[in-house]
Amino acid sequence: MQTLQWILTESSLLLYKCWKTLLSLLPYLVGGVMVGELLKFTSWTKIIYRWVSKSPVVSVISASIIGIVSPLCTYGTIPVVIELYKSKVHIAPLIAFLAASSLMNPQLFIMTAGGIGMEMAIARTLAVFLFSFSVGMLSYLIPEKFMVRKSINFYDDGCERIANRGKKLFIVKQYFNNCLMNLKHIGVYLLIGIFLGVVVEMYIPKNLIYTAFRAGRVQSILAGAILGIPLSPCGGAAIPLVSAMVINGMGKGTALAFFIVGPATRPTPLIAMATLFTPLFLVAYCLFLIVSAVFMGLVYL
Repeated sequence: MQTLQWILTESSLLLYKCWKTLLSLLPYLVGGVMVGELLKFTSWTKIIYRWVSKSPVVSVISASIIGIVSPLCTYGTIPVVIELYKSKVHIAPLIAFLAASSLMNPQLFIMTAGGIGMEMAIARTLAVFLFSFSVGMLSYLIPEKFMVRKSINFYDDGCERIANRGKKLFIVKQYFNNCLMNLKHIGVYLLIGIFLGVVVEMYIPKNLIYTAFRAGRVQSILAGAILGIPLSPCGGAAIPLVSAMVINGMGKGTALAFFIVGPATRPTPLIAMATLFTPLFLVAYCLFLIVSAVFMGLVYL
């Protein structure tokens, strides 16, 4: 009887904390989705082409910034990158754009600011810019034949399907339909992240997390970066999980390393990138990503 009562009490408390966390993140989720979908009505291909056709440094800087503010997912970015590459744009700024867009977007910025804090949102954005800029500039030093596949298949996965732009009614309807679809998609992963975060907060001893991810240790930041590979779900769903671990003792540098590595090493973006890049380059890209995440995590102690 006591066991049943304990289970009911704990379950009620778990659901209450999940509900409370969801309510706190919901405005940022909705706001992020609405901003991201609104930006999709901009002709990104023309904007990117205009800025990535300049000098190497300006091209990579511009591509990194545009990638950060781009609302496109990786599957939506790849076709844009391929079309620009076919238009004789150098692959280096396109890699910077693809790296930035896979790691940060307006939705993630808003959700990170709401779920963890504005400082982490800004630090995450700066880290993404530095990584994108670095990988873009380094790509100028590597022969394209080692990076780009010989046969490139252009495809459209439907990540950005906005047609009939001249019809205002259609655009408004499409906009809200896309918002609902994104909310449904991200919401599922967000609920999983919230549940895991509450479990960590309630049942994982704080001293255990503090010991495993003690601030200032290179090993802890490396562990956080590697942990981001299997544990980072889609969209901003990792935010409540990381937030709970930060509250329980995870260092902010470790959290930043987790955020940098996780989104870019999920199977979905890697499979999308494999349509354009060689396996050897993808392996080198992931290794450089982990090294960069650890370095920036150490800086952000």
